[in-house]
Amino acid sequence: MSNMNRRLFTAAFAAMAFAGPVFAQETAPAAPQPMVIYDDVLAPGWNNWSWAKTTLSTDIGSDVKPISMQSEPWQALFLQHAPFSTAGYTKLTFYVNGGPTGGQTISVKALIGDKPVDPGYTIRLNANTWNVVEVPLADLGAVNQTISGLWWQAQGQPVSTWYITVIQLE
Repeated sequence: MSNMNRRLFTAAFAAMAFAGPVFAQETAPAAPQPMVIYDDVLAPGWNNWSWAKTTLSTDIGSDVKPISMQSEPWQALFLQHAPFSTAGYTKLTFYVNGGPTGGQTISVKALIGDKPVDPGYTIRLNANTWNVVEVPLADLGAVNQTISGLWWQAQGQPVSTWYITVIQLE
């Protein structure tokens, strides 16, 4: 062993000796991959159980194929799934566009035990503009819960056509 290699070996050995015992470090569990709910089409396992006028994969003359919705008061876009745990997820994200008129007030709700969790998270849509919405699951009462779907519900007035796409849990 050359003098140079011996010095490097001795220095490395000394550093380990004075550093104390080496223990395996705990690592935080990996966050789950985003759960895609809708991106031009419904993801497998998700169903459209809406009781508002909805159209999936709407052709709006671009590469985006959103869900379009219009409704009477209290009707909703309802995306249903067999019950699953939200453990590891912290927020629901999606893109919305208020269509030509905008101004619609929509309440977003998670369903636990097939019942919506009130009061929900209220959003107001902008006309002809795509906006990303990030809803903390804590605001939906859905942190570490077993949910069976999500609602986007019109409030006390009719809702003109609006669009939603790229819906996922993160």
